[in-house]
Amino acid sequence: MIYLNKIGYNCGDHILKIAVVDDDKALYGELAAYLKELLGNSAEIKGFISGEAFLSDWRSDHFDLIILDIYMDKLTGMEVAREIRKTDNNVKIVFSTSSNEFASESYEVNACYYLHKPFGIERVKAMLDRIDITGLEKMRAERLPDGTSVVLRNVIYADCASHYVTLHNKHGGDTVVRLPFSVIETSLCAYPYFFSPTKGIIINFYEVTAQRDNTFCLSNGITVPISRRKLKDAQYAYSSFLFEKLRNGGEG
Repeated sequence: MIYLNKIGYNCGDHILKIAVVDDDKALYGELAAYLKELLGNSAEIKGFISGEAFLSDWRSDHFDLIILDIYMDKLTGMEVAREIRKTDNNVKIVFSTSSNEFASESYEVNACYYLHKPFGIERVKAMLDRIDITGLEKMRAERLPDGTSVVLRNVIYADCASHYVTLHNKHGGDTVVRLPFSVIETSLCAYPYFFSPTKGIIINFYEVTAQRDNTFCLSNGITVPISRRKLKDAQYAYSSFLFEKLRNGGEG
């Protein structure tokens, strides 16, 4: 399902996970309310009252967006951001502040926006527009059981041989993991743009250039067969994907 909230943000196939870290409960509640109004059911917002509380819950690839108050007791937002960047270079980090004091240091942790206090719905909307909330889905990563992190939209297809699964990627070379194919299938096919058309192969519908009879043609020139018993399911899954994509204006 493609989530479209009431002001038109396309948040992809899964709910966006947003963390708000602020030791002022009133300000957290205000910001969370604005985010909920703008994003509706397309976002899951989790609040933390300190940097320590956030880091005790933190794991790489868990959140799509983290909004950090810079001025907090004990660990500051900048210190929390440095800890985040030790294990996750993809997550979007926004600083909320009433000052530009740490502006130069924000480059060090690749922060993408300064959200100035006091909050207002127009300021929060400007933040979402600036950080390209619709682009977060393309950066979404999945952490596999062996700890390997995979950027989902970078995967063209996956296949298995001799107890190894190879994820064939658009960028950065292939990823090879020693995991049962069923584990990879469970992880990837939880997303509606992945499908297994035949035994031992999973394809990304975003990378399908054509479907011809009982085959899928992929963007890297590979042709993947569709098994007879999966033909009807494959046609339904792919047509549903195309319908949702068209409803979203054809974005991929």
